[in-house]
Parts: sequence; structure tokens; C-alpha cells
Amino acid sequence: MSEKTPAQSAPVTIQIIANILAGDAPALTAETWDSVAITAIVVGLAPLLHWQIEQQQLAAPPLALAKLAVTRQAHAQRNQAIAGQLAEILAACHRQHIPGIVLKGAILAPLVYPEPALRPMNDIDLLFMPDDLPRVGALLQELGYHGKTKAADHGPGITKHLSTFRRAGGDGATPNPYLSAAADRTVEPHGSLEEAWFGLTVDITPGVWPRAIATELHGQPASRLSAADTLLHLTVHAAFHVIMGASILVQLYDIGRVLSVWRDELDWGQVIDLSRRARAEPYVVAGLTWAAKIYGTPVPPGPLAELKLACAPALLHYIDHLTADALFQRSQQPPLTSLAGRLRRGLADRREAARWAGSLAGKWRVWQTALAVHKTDTASLLLGRALKTET
Repeated sequence: MSEKTPAQSAPVTIQIIANILAGDAPALTAETWDSVAITAIVVGLAPLLHWQIEQQQLAAPPLALAKLAVTRQAHAQRNQAIAGQLAEILAACHRQHIPGIVLKGAILAPLVYPEPALRPMNDIDLLFMPDDLPRVGALLQELGYHGKTKAADHGPGITKHLSTFRRAGGDGATPNPYLSAAADRTVEPHGSLEEAWFGLTVDITPGVWPRAIATELHGQPASRLSAADTLLHLTVHAAFHVIMGASILVQLYDIGRVLSVWRDELDWGQVIDLSRRARAEPYVVAGLTWAAKIYGTPVPPGPLAELKLACAPALLHYIDHLTADALFQRSQQPPLTSLAGRLRRGLADRREAARWAGSLAGKWRVWQTALAVHKTDTASLLLGRALKTET
């Protein structure tokens, strides 16, 4: 084994973290360790990084290790509180005979991670039958939650959930939710798994209910997506996070955990078939490619090659050349503080969405959203300013 030299370059901090999580830790200076610890806290990887340092018995400096340990403990407390929150909701749904499927971190943390605390969570995401959503809203209100509803055609056009619920006094959020361990989490009842962003849409919902798997979660009956549906959901969701400019480093690690823990359940033929039905191949390819590149997740080359056949060469080139640092930079967008900034962001968002559209008609649907000015957040802001000026 060749001797490793300490890493010095700050821009590769994200990949350093990924290498440690993949079991390939480089030799680091104390200064770099501190930078790694702070970055891991910000992107939600601190609990995993601390666990891996323990597993690999790495000689991290005490100060960096202490920062990671405190963050891991905070996430353990928060996840325990979320488990109680979720158990209460599942019990209420069971009493009222409302079937639901637990999604994302709320199901992955206890089922595919070595410890639930290793998978930070921001919200509680649950999938319900669309016709059951009014009953779910009433149920959550009985439990003390207050709902906020948005229009389906406003802004970027996200329709998978139109309402969010939070208990009064439970506003513990920060601009970066990974930095807040306090308060209840927001509950998001989904009516579908459709991902949408300025006219770009992919819906993997059809068929997920019959394939759902019954399980027990926090002492309550629950359901989860099948392994194939989970993989589609995670990869498509990760790709849309990149399109939106949101962080995906935790989500990409999810993919590796699912491929490892549920590999005997996973049918790659079914994954390919479901991807084709939903026309989701580019998004599935993207999620699998980034998980493999960043964390060394073992992805079977045969299924990946078959999925790539449906992808445009230019898009494959783009996917393949997004490094860990580039994916991180996509999530570091400046706050919108001016009208000019909002207009530039709107054009950039649509340009990125159009890149992923599989046809000229799809690209036109994306750019067409720019013409519906009255449905944009910028228009709402301008109207609010105008009304404020009048009063």
C-alpha cells in the first residue's frame, strides 16, 4: 500500500468526506479535519462521518471529533423525537383505517442504516391515496397540527404534496435544517410521487400501492415502498434535487444503503421496466451514477448500460461530469434579494430543467412556464409590494 500524503485543498472537502464514508480515508492535516467536520455538519453527513471514523478507527483530532460527536448526539435526539411523532400519526391512521406508505428518511433511517441516528431527517413524508388526503388533514388537525396549502399551478408547479402540517410552537427550522435539532418536524402528506419543476415532470406513482410491503415501525403497523420503487424514488428525487439546486449528498448515500441492505429483494429487470414506463431512465441513471462515483456504491454495469440506451448523449456527458464538488456547488445558490436576481434565477432554473427534457415538446413545456408570469413567485412579490405601497 502506498503512503498517503495529507490532503490540503479545500475545494475537495466534499470528496474527502465521501472517501472516508466509502472506507478510503486519506491522511489529513488537523486544519483539513476541522474543515471536513464543519462541512459534514452543514451537508448532513456528520453522524455518518463520526460513525465511520469510529468504525475505521481513524485518528481524527479531538476538536473535529467533538464537533461531529455533538452533532451525532443531537441528530439521535431529534430522530428519536421524530420516531415518536411518526408513531403517533401511524397509530391514528391505523385506528381510522387510512393506509399510508412511509417515505424517505423516516423509513430508511430505522430499516437500512446501522443506527437510525445516522440518517438526518428534515420532514416526515407519507404517501396516501389522493382521496384520503382530506381525512389525513382532519386527522393531523385532531393531533394538534396546523396546515398550510399552496396552489398546484403556482411557482415551479410541484404537485406531489400541496399541504404541509406543523404543530403550533414547533417552528425549529433554520435556513439549513441539518443545523436545527429542535422542535417537531413538518409532516408532508403526499398524494403522489410525481417530481415536477417548471414543466418538467416524472411520475413513478402508478403501481406502487399493490407492490407496497407491510412492516412495523416504532411499534405501529406501517407500509414501505418495494425495493424497486424505493430505488426509483430515491434516484429520481436526487436528480430533481440537482435540477432544483438542492443538496443530495445524504440522498445519494441512501441509494447505497438500499442497494446493500435490500439487494436480495431488488429485481433489476423490474427497475428497468418501471423506469421505462415512467420515462425516468435519465434520472435513474443520474442517481446511480453519482452514488457510484461519489461513494463507490456498487451498481451492476449491465442494468446501468441498458438504462443509458434511452438517454441523450449530451445529457449522459453532463451527468458523468458532475463531480461531488460540482453537485455541492449546485446547492450553494445565493439568496434572492432583488428582482433582477429572481429573474436570473428563473431563467437558470428553466434552462437546467430544459436540459433534462427528452424532446423538443418537453423543452417547450419548460420554457412555456416563463410565459405564465402571473403564476410565478416573482409576480406575487411584485403584487405584494404594489399593495403595500398603496396602503
